Amino acid sequence: MAPYLVGPDGLRVEPVELRVDTVHWLFARMIEPAARPGEIWYRVTRHGHALGMGYYQLDQLQELVDLAELRAPADAGEETA
Repeated sequence: MAPYLVGPDGLRVEPVELRVDTVHWLFARMIEPAARPGEIWYRVTRHGHALGMGYYQLDQLQELVDLAELRAPADAGEETA
């Protein structure tokens, strides 16, 4: 399984497990103070820049991105940012 998925126009979706004292944890807590360690959130970028809030729970991600358009990168050089 790829550590992230790519989509049209430079979209990249990366699952991240929230761990205390990480940047993922800090961003998730700014968005949702009730976020808990161990939850899986999704970091979303387009051409290396955060898309919207940058971090989303699955239900929010489904509203933002057409999940059917996501796929594993074709090769190691595709969308590495």
